[in-house]
Amino acid sequence: MRELRFFYALALVTVVAAALGACSTHQMSKAASLEVVPSPVTFSGSYLAGRFAQQQGDWNRAQKYMGDALAYDSANAGLMQRTFLLAVGAGDFDTARSLAKRMLAKDKGAAIAASGTDALALIFMGCDAIGHHDYKGSLTYLKKLPDTGFGTYTKPVLMAWAKMGMHDTKGALKDLSIADAPDGPMYAMYSGLMDELAGNMNAAADDYKGAMTGGLSLHQAVLTANFFARYGEPEISRQVYHQLAAIYPYNPYISAMEHSDPRRIVPPNLSTAADGAAISMFDLASVLYQRHAYDSAQIYGNLVALLSPNSPFAHLMQGDIASFHDNYAAAIADYGAIPPSAPLHWIAQVRLTEVYETAGQTDKSIAMLTAMEKNPFARDGALVSLGDTYRRHAQYAAAVDAYTQVLAASPKITKSEWPILYARGMAESRLNKWPAAEKDLTLALSFQPDNPMILNFLAYSWANKGVNLDKALAYAKHAVTLRPDDGYILDSYGWTLFRLAHYQEAVSWLKQAVAQVPDDTTLLDHLGDAYWETGSQVAARSEWRHARDISQNASFKALVAQKIAHGITVPSELSSSAP
Repeated sequence: MRELRFFYALALVTVVAAALGACSTHQMSKAASLEVVPSPVTFSGSYLAGRFAQQQGDWNRAQKYMGDALAYDSANAGLMQRTFLLAVGAGDFDTARSLAKRMLAKDKGAAIAASGTDALALIFMGCDAIGHHDYKGSLTYLKKLPDTGFGTYTKPVLMAWAKMGMHDTKGALKDLSIADAPDGPMYAMYSGLMDELAGNMNAAADDYKGAMTGGLSLHQAVLTANFFARYGEPEISRQVYHQLAAIYPYNPYISAMEHSDPRRIVPPNLSTAADGAAISMFDLASVLYQRHAYDSAQIYGNLVALLSPNSPFAHLMQGDIASFHDNYAAAIADYGAIPPSAPLHWIAQVRLTEVYETAGQTDKSIAMLTAMEKNPFARDGALVSLGDTYRRHAQYAAAVDAYTQVLAASPKITKSEWPILYARGMAESRLNKWPAAEKDLTLALSFQPDNPMILNFLAYSWANKGVNLDKALAYAKHAVTLRPDDGYILDSYGWTLFRLAHYQEAVSWLKQAVAQVPDDTTLLDHLGDAYWETGSQVAARSEWRHARDISQNASFKALVAQKIAHGITVPSELSSSAP
């Protein structure tokens, strides 16, 4: 099934991208995304404004402008399809419904293309009917879907949930088997949900146990643990939450569930077939999101909202997509819509603080995290996020204090704390507390011996200080084997060779580093130093001039200007920037 869903995702991405004329959001400047585009009054103005707004991830404005363009040319099939997709992506379901009906009426009696926009119109209308509990009407639309393209996965799964809504469990499971083999992971998960909805709890328990053997995603794990908490096997539920806690160690919901009686606080998995269909569509949207097909994920995420308007998973995904597009208002609304009782509430709250920080409201972000710290289950996670926030804003002493509070609460530092050790070590290094930083980084490395970033930080720091150079070279070389195309790691290796006076070899590696990161002033400075020591003074000054011209740091520019004028006099004092 994994291979099937992989190719299905690729087909979907191709069609939706072609229909929308989508391009990478970050091909345009982020500043442009904040511009207010005046309301156009012509067909071409409306169309171009809609295209621009969609490229910026502003689906609401894109849909409005494209709708204005469609009003000028209402018979334009391609424009109608584009406007329909934008309406779905914007969550304007009334407009999407009206356009889908027009599109399908136009195709009456004609074959629907397997992967065309009209096929997506059938999926939308099928989901819309399921969401309104019109299961018979949903089947009318879904049966028209081809069995290939969009229909490969979506048709049998949605038909299965429609039949569940009609209390036809046997027929639902038969349709489900078309989408996945009866011993497949998706079949086991969805059949568990269907048996549970039908009240066949023993059969559901067997299904969920089968799904567990194939591995579970976050939301599938929560659904499974939820079931066993209510089924009367809370120990299985705790085991699942314990495993989740290893992946999401600072999620207060998971911590609370792991250490308390989960039967007291969990709601049922689903109450209607529409809830089950929403879970299935969320799985598909997740595949698209993980493949960075954000436009397609936006559309399918809104199908989840169409089926189950209060789905916390859909809100989280939509918030992530809005945040990616710097659409802060939409991100805040989606993250904020996830209630405290939902397993994803903590994750959403942390991402909400990140949105405020990215939007320039760092004080509000810190205030939220400080408030979260008062929740005993959220305390450690809030402190870690506080430390990260302080570190990103060069408040290194406050960052160290936050990380230290988290580590002090552990009776013994274990492997799971390595990211905190690494982060604290970086902050301590910035405070020129190298012995403490070295201790933290070395301990983090003992837990993660093949972590290229820790290896690189230690190697570069030692090279800059002119200590442990042989060990620094070994660490940098190990990091290079792990990430041979990382310009900063290549620089660390070349810089360590420089400090060992292997100048010609240093030039070779530092040139590779600059090729990967052409406009980093520190890398250019290092390459200039290495050129100088090999006698290539013209090349050295060329690199230094480039570094000087693009730098925004006055002290760095002054230092490089001295080297351009006089060359290197004391190599060990020329570069002291941290990695």
